[in-house]
Amino acid sequence: MNLSRLSFTGLGVAFLVVGCGGSRSNSKVDLSGMGPSMNAKRYANLEKLAAKDLECTEELTPTYLGENQYQMTGCNADTTYELRCKMGQCAWVPDVKGRAEFDLACERANLTTTRLDPVTVGVSGCGKRAAYRLLGSVHSFSWTLNSPVTLEEVEAQPASPSTGAVPPP
Repeated sequence: MNLSRLSFTGLGVAFLVVGCGGSRSNSKVDLSGMGPSMNAKRYANLEKLAAKDLECTEELTPTYLGENQYQMTGCNADTTYELRCKMGQCAWVPDVKGRAEFDLACERANLTTTRLDPVTVGVSGCGKRAAYRLLGSVHSFSWTLNSPVTLEEVEAQPASPSTGAVPPP
């Protein structure tokens, strides 16, 4: 009786290890090239977050940018997220362009970002620019405006000398 119970238990554990090992073998995205912190559950959360932010119901295309940063593309738009983990707890840092879109009154597609330091990003677009600071903890992050919204200065082109004009000494 004990031998049959032991065999049944061993068989159950074997099926558990093979069938439910924690990774989805039928995933539509190859997670092996998506960085060391990515798994099926985190990817599903990223997809859901990006679909909401991009207001896109079609399938999104992921691109791993390195250093736990991911670009999601779909519906003729893209957005970038960063996965931050501390002691096994991870959260997605949202794309700063979502906040800047409102503050700069400029569509996401027209915005460009520049990382100023690990928690500050400059955003420019539609002739305006601003700096944003990342606030939050391991469980949630958000961007807050860290400077006034300013108008970008357009560099003036020197006027071409007219024909016959003598340049100043």
